Amino acid sequence: MFKIYDLNYNEISFPVDDLGFGLKSLDINVGPVIYESIYTQSSRADQLVKRYPKDRTVSINAMFTSYDTVDWRLKRDKMYAFFRNLGVFNVAESYQPYKLLKVIVDEDYDVERPVNIWGTLEIPLKIIDTPFKQSLHTTLDIDSEGVRWNDKWGYGMGLSSDSSEWKYKFTNTNPQFYNAGTEEIKLIQQKESVVRLTAKGSTVNNLLDIDDGSTTFKLFRGLKSGDVLEIKGHQIKLNGQNVMQDTNRNFLTIKKGWNNWGVRGINKQFVFEIDFRFLYD
Repeated sequence: MFKIYDLNYNEISFPVDDLGFGLKSLDINVGPVIYESIYTQSSRADQLVKRYPKDRTVSINAMFTSYDTVDWRLKRDKMYAFFRNLGVFNVAESYQPYKLLKVIVDEDYDVERPVNIWGTLEIPLKIIDTPFKQSLHTTLDIDSEGVRWNDKWGYGMGLSSDSSEWKYKFTNTNPQFYNAGTEEIKLIQQKESVVRLTAKGSTVNNLLDIDDGSTTFKLFRGLKSGDVLEIKGHQIKLNGQNVMQDTNRNFLTIKKGWNNWGVRGINKQFVFEIDFRFLYD
């Protein structure tokens, strides 16, 4: 079975009338991630240059029930309207309800009628943004609530019962945090991700560095106490104003497992928060 969530991550109920007739989920079919490979051509053998995740096949199976043959047509039309009005939405397996795929119904599908008052259908879905499943909740949820007893995290999500892995907000110390997903995360591609630094002191030489171990983001602007730098997806703002032109335009990456980042130029006087969704195969 499957569940559907809107783009604000609220679960959506299926259209069912007062007598219990209407749409019911049956199954979701998720294929492997499909990769795009780029090769160089040579006289000897092609060499793999780059390989990146591109797509995956996803479809859902559902049925609807009706009171009689007239009501069957009404339920069919309501089902069509339901999926049309969803637009882009999130879908998850009922047994893994915290791992979501962003999708849209973008192809034709048929409705079969095995008996007069039933309709069955298989709907192909088109992946949006990333072929990887995203966690329903984010890392700052973990930082504020932990992972126990809050019905936001499930088995198989890579999270430990060790509370030392639950920290994603740091005060006056370099960030050290855990990516429990199976994939690294390029923050420019995860539009909802947020890196937020709140200054509690002033920068030295009008330069701030945030280093992820491989890439360094640089802000060529002086910060004073109370200033807030926010990197949200591809947007870079200081106190709500775009400052992309005052950076080196390098975007950070969260690797799998432990991440040890460095913040330089502000003499350990800051609050650092990082909020993102884990990615899973």
